[in-house]
Amino acid sequence: MKRITVVASILLAIHVNAQTDSALTKKADTIKIGNMLIVNNQGASLDANKNITINVGSKSQKERSKAVKIMSGSDTLIDVNGDTVKIGRLNIINNPQGNASKGWESLLEGDFKKTNISINHSPKKLKNISTNWWIFDLGFANYVDNTAPRYSALPYTSMGSGYVTSSDLKLKNEKSSNVNIWIVQQKANLYQHYWNLKYGIGIEMYNFRFIRPISFSNTPGNYVYFDNVNFSKDKLFVEYLTVPVQLNYQSNPYNNKSFYASFGLSAGYLVQSHTKQISEERGKRKLNGNFNLNNVKMATIGELGIGSLRLYGSYSLTNLFDKNLTNFDMAPFAIGVRFSKF
Repeated sequence: MKRITVVASILLAIHVNAQTDSALTKKADTIKIGNMLIVNNQGASLDANKNITINVGSKSQKERSKAVKIMSGSDTLIDVNGDTVKIGRLNIINNPQGNASKGWESLLEGDFKKTNISINHSPKKLKNISTNWWIFDLGFANYVDNTAPRYSALPYTSMGSGYVTSSDLKLKNEKSSNVNIWIVQQKANLYQHYWNLKYGIGIEMYNFRFIRPISFSNTPGNYVYFDNVNFSKDKLFVEYLTVPVQLNYQSNPYNNKSFYASFGLSAGYLVQSHTKQISEERGKRKLNGNFNLNNVKMATIGELGIGSLRLYGSYSLTNLFDKNLTNFDMAPFAIGVRFSKF
């Protein structure tokens, strides 16, 4: 680690102090300073501006490998002599017998108030197609009631009393949830990795918890009615197999902590639905059925994030219920937190 830091500092000093970039045209060889390696380009030709020169001593090959000076005009940028490398006011001393436990700072002597040392890493190579497995969403769910006032009721059975209107299907906001598991998502580069096409496949699950004692029937007609039991838990569960497609933007593709945003559409198909109720009179009860639900779900979707913090949202463009079987018009929506690498 010490040697890497020292070599990186030397290369950085050349980059920072040079007035303009220079290119060494001949093949470089390598010299050793103690256990360190430094590339030495003997007799190198210079760029047109000749801002950086390399002076190599005229002694023997062994001595020549210990004396290297890199200059810019009349100023010495780097002076290598034996086990000491001088970069401006900064001395880097290679002492093989030194105590490594002191850390790399023990190699350096100089005026640090006027010297900045940093390591610039080369940009990572980005893939044109990136794959992410098993993404998890956790959020709140509800729906917007778009039912026309004159079409607000479903049929009722003899077990109920009166019509159930759309306002009777209001939800407990704090207990109605959305959980999504995306099996796989991919991100395909569209323009320099700033703009990407994001797509995948997964499962969307909604738990709608009712305030009033609402029950659904899976008999012909799929009635919904007021029940004569008070439930501690009364919910409708729906699950979709969903394919999302989004246009994704990332402000800095090389920085995982940069801002990003995605927006697009999703298409889902109903794979299962059931009701679950808990009461003192009946205990736990689960009923499978379609309940006049719409088999297809289309939604607008989006996500925002900075670094590892990301939020998602969705709003259905289709009715939760089948408009040919019921007059209810409910548009589900969800908002929550997404746990994903991109």
